[in-house]
Amino acid sequence: MRNSITCIGTFRKRVLGVALLFAVYAAFGDFPVHAAGQTGQEALPCNSETTTAGMRNCENLRYGQAQKALDSAYALLMKQLDAGGKEKLRAAQSAWLQFRQADADFEAQLAEGGTLAPLIKITVMADLTEARTAQLKKSLQP
Repeated sequence: MRNSITCIGTFRKRVLGVALLFAVYAAFGDFPVHAAGQTGQEALPCNSETTTAGMRNCENLRYGQAQKALDSAYALLMKQLDAGGKEKLRAAQSAWLQFRQADADFEAQLAEGGTLAPLIKITVMADLTEARTAQLKKSLQP
């Protein structure tokens, strides 16, 4: 419960931050916006995104990168576990995947019917996926 409250607070701060960035952009002009981990040519499409669709594309890139990192951490952890540990990790991951989907759906419904709903959903998915990856990496034995 405490983690979901923290995630909601973090999400709201992020939405407020995006709104602030738009205000600064409107006042002062161009600034770089790109998905985490993007460099060089890959970041170019996100440098000038001012539309909801463009920002959603950037968040989709970030989510894709986060999902690849999660898959990698999960596979590495599975290699280290015995049969009982693997079974428990599968169950935990299955429950977490259901939580991620439900939480993203919940957050997106706050803007239901609007163009921000898909952006909110993919942002929550990316944030939670990055957090889960960090959590699994902590469990990896040296």
